[in-house]
Amino acid sequence: MAISRFFTVLCKLALRRVAPLLAALALGTAGAAAADVALRADAWCPYNCEAGARPGYLVEIAKAALEPAGHKVSYAMMPWTKVLAAVKTGEVTGALGAVQTEAPELIYPKSPLGLSRPTLVIRRGKELAGLSDKNLDPLKSVRFGSITDYFYSEAVNAFIDANKSLPNMVRVSGDNVTEDLVNMLIEGKIDAMVEDSNVIDYLLESKGYRNLFSYVPLGEPSDVSIGFSPKDPNAKAYAELIDAKLAEMRKNGQLAQLLSRYGMRDWVR
Repeated sequence: MAISRFFTVLCKLALRRVAPLLAALALGTAGAAAADVALRADAWCPYNCEAGARPGYLVEIAKAALEPAGHKVSYAMMPWTKVLAAVKTGEVTGALGAVQTEAPELIYPKSPLGLSRPTLVIRRGKELAGLSDKNLDPLKSVRFGSITDYFYSEAVNAFIDANKSLPNMVRVSGDNVTEDLVNMLIEGKIDAMVEDSNVIDYLLESKGYRNLFSYVPLGEPSDVSIGFSPKDPNAKAYAELIDAKLAEMRKNGQLAQLLSRYGMRDWVR
């Protein structure tokens, strides 16, 4: 009798320890069977970078959220217009660095994964009087670079569309276009460009040229996220897993540690 009671108590203790783990596993897998999750974007470091030890903090959050639930996450770069088209048709699972105003039909986590603010970067000595997000006309007097079919903000995109025929409006396309534009800026081939403040800070700081330029914020920040395909039946479950992992990482300090590796701070203060 004593031995029987001993084993009963032992089993109860074991179940108490194992039950939380089983519950966590059930929560992670109940919403979606294990699947291949193909995440794509053009280069937009620090959000997503070259594959390797520092692939970008969005890539790292996605893997931390989805892989423990049994999903296999793959990441590669491709031109942004192709990314959005492929995600909308279901050929690709998710777009890294997506903004809801640009692609409202995608499925997003409820919590933002960053803040993107369009910022004009211009060579020192070429500063433009009267320039603001409500008055971009002074940009007509300098060589201005932008990315083809790229969404910056409603005001910036309206200016680009209205003036794309001007000879000093330089447009580029491809896989690594942001860095191409930055290199053109450094080499003096263009005088100004608009880019997300985090992206331009990261690139110019890494190249040692940040102090050569002036910076003008244009408009209000937008939430950055990962947009999942509306054609993917698991899209909502992926978004929920990311929400849960983000909250956990913010609470235990892992998010702050991750962002510090990319020279960033939490966008929620």
